[in-house]
Amino acid sequence: MPETAMIPRISRRLRMARRALLLAGLATALPVLAVTLPMLLPTASAEPALPPSGVLQLEARASADVTPDRTVATLAAVAQGSDIAKLNAQVAKTLDEALRRARAAPGVQAGTGSVGTVPRWRDSGGTMRQDGWTVTAVLTLRAADAQALSGLLGELGGTLQLQSVQAEMSAAQRQHELEQLSARAIAAFRARAQAAARDFGYAGYTLGQVQLSGLQGSEPQPQPRPLLRQVLNAQPMVQPAIAVQPGGQEVGVSVSGTVQLER
Repeated sequence: MPETAMIPRISRRLRMARRALLLAGLATALPVLAVTLPMLLPTASAEPALPPSGVLQLEARASADVTPDRTVATLAAVAQGSDIAKLNAQVAKTLDEALRRARAAPGVQAGTGSVGTVPRWRDSGGTMRQDGWTVTAVLTLRAADAQALSGLLGELGGTLQLQSVQAEMSAAQRQHELEQLSARAIAAFRARAQAAARDFGYAGYTLGQVQLSGLQGSEPQPQPRPLLRQVLNAQPMVQPAIAVQPGGQEVGVSVSGTVQLER
């Protein structure tokens, strides 16, 4: 057969093969389209859930004014100069002596705190230049007997700088106040829930989610300056005592949560 006569037949076979491949590809893609199209169709939005009826959010708090049973005083040994080694030795000696005297005082707990060294600067013709160092070491005193602490602060005042005096609740006092105020706060919450149920025309209530706080306001409180006044001692050659009088502070416990009112 001449080559010119075979060309139309070959072209027809190629078109038939291309059509078969196209049909086969569509058949393979149809299941995928059948799965994908429903996912693309918009769905009806769900109705927002309505909150249950008869649910109340309540809060109650119980508080009390207490006088902390401990006093905390912070003092510091400070030395300045150019020789760090000598400054460290001087501060260590001063602190050791103060710590020995403090631990000998009845009813006083003594312990050392942070130690720091910072540069000392001076103005030299408008330019700040370092001319030495300042070394500081902290001594912390705790006592339930304010009078004993007051006398000790007067003795140590000649060699140490008084930084602060704070009133502090002991762990036993915090636990006692927490138990007492928790019971009162819970009783107040239940009373509010019962009163609300009655006022809304319900017979009673059941508890939902309820949270009970810890003891609030029990952190150490700085004492005002009038309570740190110096009282001159009548005896000569004795350092004046520092009057320490812990003030009161308010502590409290809160209860918050939901209740379901019932018919």
